[in-house]
Amino acid sequence: MIEIDGSFGEGGGQILRTSLFLSCILKVPVRIREIRSRREKPGLKRQHLWVVKALKEICSAKVEGARLGSKEITFVPKKLRGGTYEVDFKTAGSVSLFLQAVLPVTLFVPGEVEISITGGTEVPGGPTIDWFRFVYLTYLLNIPDFVRVELLQRGYTPGGGGKVVLRVRSGLKEELKSLKEIREFLKERRGPFKGLSGEVKRVHLLSVAHSSLRGRKVVERQVKGAVEVWKETGLPQPEVYRQYVSSISIGTSVTMWIEDGEGNVMGADSLGKKGKPAEEVGGECAKKLLEDIKRGANVDRHLADHLVPWIGLAGGRIKVSEFTGHLTTNLWVCERFLGEGTFTVRREEGIVEAVV
Repeated sequence: MIEIDGSFGEGGGQILRTSLFLSCILKVPVRIREIRSRREKPGLKRQHLWVVKALKEICSAKVEGARLGSKEITFVPKKLRGGTYEVDFKTAGSVSLFLQAVLPVTLFVPGEVEISITGGTEVPGGPTIDWFRFVYLTYLLNIPDFVRVELLQRGYTPGGGGKVVLRVRSGLKEELKSLKEIREFLKERRGPFKGLSGEVKRVHLLSVAHSSLRGRKVVERQVKGAVEVWKETGLPQPEVYRQYVSSISIGTSVTMWIEDGEGNVMGADSLGKKGKPAEEVGGECAKKLLEDIKRGANVDRHLADHLVPWIGLAGGRIKVSEFTGHLTTNLWVCERFLGEGTFTVRREEGIVEAVV
């Protein structure tokens, strides 16, 4: 059994999510102690409990300590199984962070998996569902025979109520039995992450706001703020998508992403809040994306730590704009499962590489 110190590094819920993902597919029992012990309210929150409960079902796992506020759980995975599942956070817990843990596991499940999730689609502390769909998911599309993340309803803080459906058909007839088989499967379907950086070909800008904000033209003002920052960059001008939506709570978001000539995708997002000008929301999103591009990165600040487990499994190289706490922590967690020295890190160059 692998022992994980949940207080390591930034000590957040990501340690739990990455540990359970790798535990499920590698069939390695794990005990996680001191979960979120440095946070104001330590232990498992409701959104973390739903990750544990969902993976318990998908992995036919034996679990101890899965209760609200628990600072320690033991997770013993068994057989992966398909099926239809429903998850309702009853809060604005992040759907994107739930999917960060659960979606990767479903790509290795023989048969089909469908999960309906109700929660927050654009909430503080996690990427927007649009970033998840149009940036992160792009890197995984070739692994299963079929995968779709369908957005049915947006959910903002505090009410949540956003609805997302995940559908996956892996194409596997039986479970992969070893790390070697997993690596061969991934290299055949996905190949290593090459870490190239080509010329920017397309730029996308999606501005979303609650329908009650239509009269104040919040969507349009968010676009204006982003375009104002972007216009002098010399990069292609954004293809703009505008949406006013209904939801339980009022909220707004901006998500931008670029596609380069090598097939890489990078993105950024920003959330609106009361008292924050809409133009500032859009401008903030554009500035974050530009910062990553100007630093020579080929993955954005969100994407780097999302991709680390995949690089450890399939091999590859990425260049990051900065070594965030999340990234450093995820490297450490992955090496607990995949072995010390799985990654070569060159901080001065912003390089993370795994040769497997």
